[in-house]
Amino acid sequence: MSIGTNHEELVELLAFYGELGVDCTLAEEAVDWLHHGHAAPGEPIRQALKPAPNSRDGTSAVRSGAAPAGAQQQHSEGAKSAGALRSEHRAPAAGSAGGGPLEPGVAAARTLAARAKSLEDLRLALDSYEGCALRATAKNTCFYRGATRARLMIIGEAPGRDEDLEGRPFVGRAGQLLDRMLAAIGLNEELVHITNVVYWRPPGNRTPTLQETQSCRPFLERQIQFVEPELVLLLGGAAAKNVLDVSDGIMRLRGKWKDVNMGGRSLRALPTLHPAYLLRTPAAKRLAWRDLLSLRRTLEGSS
Repeated sequence: MSIGTNHEELVELLAFYGELGVDCTLAEEAVDWLHHGHAAPGEPIRQALKPAPNSRDGTSAVRSGAAPAGAQQQHSEGAKSAGALRSEHRAPAAGSAGGGPLEPGVAAARTLAARAKSLEDLRLALDSYEGCALRATAKNTCFYRGATRARLMIIGEAPGRDEDLEGRPFVGRAGQLLDRMLAAIGLNEELVHITNVVYWRPPGNRTPTLQETQSCRPFLERQIQFVEPELVLLLGGAAAKNVLDVSDGIMRLRGKWKDVNMGGRSLRALPTLHPAYLLRTPAAKRLAWRDLLSLRRTLEGSS
């Protein structure tokens, strides 16, 4: 491909990759950025994505928020740009500090969730729901696995690649670790209900946005009504922040029981570290083990 001849197509292709969550790649040969002076990686692409001075429709301005993929694009830089793109495309979510009107997606979710009379109805409602942008890039809806009713409900962040392929939450490496963690305190899939705050895989396994979690929340609250849990184990910061409606990090939240009302039920919630984090940081397993022991004591005390 000649960049000089097809420059616009190349820019559009890179922007498209950025919108899908592809924010970094590996080149066949290493690039010595020390010889590029003060030019930041990806600077030519960012300049190309900037709107023209006479642009009226703002299309290029939106495109500039995308994180181009290429050997020159750094991962953290791409993640920030992708976040900027998502914030430009979506209005403030319902339940946010702004207190504005409901987004159409959230209003539709509430209507569909309220109509469901069972978990199976709720699954069918999710299959027909188009108010969450994550559906556009996901292969399958990941609803839940485990018992249909359980004293303990486990809520994670979002499906990953393995979950997206299989259509069930926590079936990959993190899910296998979760199963071993539960077995260590005498629990298994038949005794718990496992789900996430969003039901579709975010592109590139990024953290779901506030808008995405809010659009799924009516379904999660209705799910809680059907499962009727007494206790909720929150895996990771994204799940804890969404369910508890706080901004603190998971290290500050973990291990501390919180009272929360969801789906019209008063629940006790325990935030802990996500199994995916434990796979990356084995030394943190000792903290998660303390949380599991606290969970077991609480389960035994309320039985």
